[in-house]
Amino acid sequence: DFRNFLLLMIRHVPTNWARVTAYRLFGMKIARLAKIDGDCLVLGGPQRICVGEGSVINRGVTLDGRFPLTIGKNVGIAIHTVILTLQHEMNAPDFHLVGAPVSIGDRVFVGTRAMMLPGVSIGEGAVVAAGAVVTKDVDPFTIVGGVPAKPIGTRIRNLTYELAEIRP
Repeated sequence: DFRNFLLLMIRHVPTNWARVTAYRLFGMKIARLAKIDGDCLVLGGPQRICVGEGSVINRGVTLDGRFPLTIGKNVGIAIHTVILTLQHEMNAPDFHLVGAPVSIGDRVFVGTRAMMLPGVSIGEGAVVAAGAVVTKDVDPFTIVGGVPAKPIGTRIRNLTYELAEIRP
């Protein structure tokens, strides 16, 4: 439909200010100083997506708004990451859809081409390594990597950075 066509076109708007304004018109909750780069794909209802202050969503990220998606403050999401809130039930005879909200805490960093599946919660200050597939909740300040993602380290707890202050 025309609404979905317009949502697809927003990804090609050349400036962050205009892109963010357009997404807000579609109901996406985007806090001040948040950045959403071009070529991001928004699935489903943008009104179910909330992006916290100072967060940076880089080029080519997929944000699935078919169930609630909450991204905290000062979150960095690297290029070509996929965050899904809906998927097929693999072992169901009818292959039906199942969905659940995804929550990403403050000061989380998500590496390039990582994927988060429906229903996961990423704790404050956690790191998801590049290429990881998150199928279960990630504890705060935990570094996870691999397929499926498993703990591979820990992160310091006294994080104070604000991404808006360190952007070029």
